[in-house]
This record gives sequence, C-alpha cells and structure tokens, in this order.
Amino acid sequence: MRVAGLLILALLAGCVAPRQAPTTSRDTAALHAALTRHIEVLAGDDFGGRRPGTEGEAKTLRYLAREWQAAGLVSGTNDPANPWFAPVELTSSTPERSSLRFFRAGRAVSLPDGSAVVFSAGSRGLVERAPVVLVGHDAPRLDGPELAGRVALMMWDRPGQSERREALLRGGAAAVIAIVADQAELDVLGAARRHGTYRLAGSDGANTIDGFITRAAAEALVGSDAFGRALRVANETAAAPARLDLTATIEATSASGSVRTFNLVAKLPGRRPEAGVVLLLAHWDHFGTCGEPGDADTICNGAVDNASGLAVLTELARRLATGPRMERDVYFLATTAEEWGLLGAQAFGENPPVPLDTIVAAFNLDTVAVAPAGTPVAIVGKGLTGLDPGILAVMRELGRKEGDEGLAEGYLRRQDGWALLQRDVPTVSVTSAFGSAAALERFTAERYHQPGDEAAGVELGGAIEDLLLTQALVRHFADPVRWPATAGKSADPL
Repeated sequence: MRVAGLLILALLAGCVAPRQAPTTSRDTAALHAALTRHIEVLAGDDFGGRRPGTEGEAKTLRYLAREWQAAGLVSGTNDPANPWFAPVELTSSTPERSSLRFFRAGRAVSLPDGSAVVFSAGSRGLVERAPVVLVGHDAPRLDGPELAGRVALMMWDRPGQSERREALLRGGAAAVIAIVADQAELDVLGAARRHGTYRLAGSDGANTIDGFITRAAAEALVGSDAFGRALRVANETAAAPARLDLTATIEATSASGSVRTFNLVAKLPGRRPEAGVVLLLAHWDHFGTCGEPGDADTICNGAVDNASGLAVLTELARRLATGPRMERDVYFLATTAEEWGLLGAQAFGENPPVPLDTIVAAFNLDTVAVAPAGTPVAIVGKGLTGLDPGILAVMRELGRKEGDEGLAEGYLRRQDGWALLQRDVPTVSVTSAFGSAAALERFTAERYHQPGDEAAGVELGGAIEDLLLTQALVRHFADPVRWPATAGKSADPL
C-alpha cells in the first residue's frame, strides 16, 4: 500500500473507531490491585527469579496458565501433544576457567589484572598465537580472509553490537573480544556471563570464544596513538579489519548442559480465524540469582522486568475475553529466555503455531511499569511496520500523546519484538516506559537487572494507561474492516 493509501486508512480508522468509555477511579483502583497481585506473586522470592529450567519456571508457567484459562483463553500451541506449553530446547554453558595472553614479536605483552575476560560457549575453546585485528564500526565485510582465524577486537558502544559479534563469529573469526568503556562496565558484563548463558539447541556458535576488554587495556596493548590510528583506518576503509602487531592465545572451558524450557501459548478465538491473527507477547523469564556470593540479596526478582508485562498481559486476557467477541483470533505468548538472547521468541518464529504471514499486528509488553500516569507514549519499532497510522489513530482517540522516539531507538534490538521483526512480523511496543527520560534513568539505576527489582514500590500509573491503550489497539487491529490484513505489511522490509 502506498503512503497516500495509509494516510487515508488512518483517517478512516479515526472515524470508525469507537471512543472507549472513560475509566473511572474505581476501574483504575481495581486494575492497580490486580496488577499488584500478579507482580507480587511472579516476583516473589519463592519463584527464585524465574530462570529457565528451574522450579521458578514451573511455578511461573503454572500460575500464568491457571490465570489465562480462568480468563477464558484456550491452548494456542495447535499441537495436541503439547497443549499450552511449547517446548524450547536450550544448551547451557557455565564458565569454569579461562586465560588470555597477547604477544608482540614472540614476547608476552602484559595486561592489567582483571582488565579482560573471555568465555567459551562449548566445553573447551582454544586459540593459539592467532593474529589480532581491529574491526571498525561500519565495515560491511564480516567474513573473508582478513577475518578468518583472527582474534577480532570490536567496539562495544552502540545498538546492534550483539548481532555484530555473532556475525563476526559466523564469518570465521577465531574469537571476538569487545572493547568496553571502562572497568565498571566490564565488571557488570563479566558478572552476568559468569552466571551462565543459553543458546537454542542445534544453533551455530556451539564452540565459539568471546570476551570483553577495557578500552584502557586495549590501548595499552599497542599504545593509545596507534590504537586511535588503527580505529580510524578500520572505520574509514569500511572494507577490511585493521591489522594490529599482536597475536593472542586464548583458552576457556565451560560446563555444558541441556535445558528444556517452554513458551506458553494461548488464544482467544475470534469469529473469523481465517481473517488473520493479533499477537500479544511478554517474556516470563529473568536471571534467577544475579548478586554476588555474600550479598544480602542475590535474587533478581524481575518485578518490572518483566512481571509487570506478564501482569498487563494477564489482565488484558481477562478484559478482552469478557468484552464483545472480536473477528480475528488473538494469541497470547509468554516467551522463555528473552534475557538470554530473545531465544523463546526465536523459537516461536522458527516453529509458529500459525503461519507468520497471518499475524497482522503484534504488540510486545516488556518492562511496562516504569513511568507515572500521564507520561507520553513511545512506539518501539516506529517506521519499521505499516502499523503506525492505526496506532496513532487509536492514541488520538484515547488522548494519548506521542513522546520523544529517541529513548525507544536504543531498545529496539533488545526485546522480543526484534526477533519477530526479523521475520517480517509487524511487531511494536507501544509504551510509556520510554516516554520519560527521568523515569527510565531512575529505573535503570535502581532496578534494572538488579536484586532491587522487587514488587514493593513498583510504579503502575503508566502501566495501567498502557494496558487500556493496548486493549483498544487489539480491538482496532482485530477488526478486518478497520485494519485489512495487508495494511501492516506495507513498510519497507528490514
């Protein structure tokens, strides 16, 4: 559909969509109580931080399935052998030992203690005296003889850095070491990795080596002036990595295992299932324990991230199921292992219960309880789908204001919607969480991926308004008259 067509569609949508009844203080209080109850349960200490493959997972999925079934949903796996719960097979890797040494002209070059860490995804990774290269920010070539068998250093300072690291490893790099800003950032990243990682079973990268090094340590290897020149060369040529006068020997061992975890999939049947699907999703997992031994609190409860998204998803199920029946099916998806690389969403995309091209709109609910009531809304994924005209029409109808999109841009690749966008599923997050820089900074400093993300003191003002907005969005996009099946497919592909 051309841009003019989309504009006409937006105008029509604004005319057709019924105005949602004003929410009373009694309604708001009831929603606040319901969301609080869900968050207190899901972020309780007895759920242990909801790590995949643990008893916390079992408790989480049992609770959600019970609540969703009581709300009126039915299994959405479309697999009689696995009703409600879609299996996801993961491979786990927990670091044991590692060493990293650099050499120039056969002589060892020392590094400050603790200024670098390396990890192996398999049981043992070994690289011996491999040449070291520095990869620029924008170099399009991520394979070829300049990279094969080399240890690649890359900057870790912009969106898409995880995908870039994976592309370098697939392109033949013997190892990839990311250069981080300072020791504090390295300590945070290293601590997270020492708790272990997951991959989808059978995926690439089972024997890869990667790690982190501080910029000061990287500059010390070759000298700050030489490092700066090499980085300029790598960025300016945009073709091949810059060669450094170094070789590296790396050895890392890990304990490997397998984990069977699950996505929870349900649906609210519509009158016309052949007309397409609206998808709502939120990840159920968190990190389990993330503090250090000896800390007073070591459980990462994940109240905001993402018990709040699950709470909103659950109350949406209840409200949508008790309202007028919609034309399209609405699917509800709680994904596993989002924190470990969007793995549950990837698994859903690889083995979906419905053809992906039948999903006319998908809305991801992640970390919604951040901002107070009255905060503007940001669209994570704006401009990447054809959904924007319909979303903006519903926002105008409810009196919601659009905020600065800059906050949302850096989050795009870090949430489950990205895994679906890469498969051409029109997916966005419409959220106040990125409508206030001050609220987001406060959440990041006090709660994000920390034991402090507990149920007490969670801000629900913006979450309640987002729930009501998402409810209106689902009803809008579930109506084939208001939103034809091809409308959301009109944006240029990624």
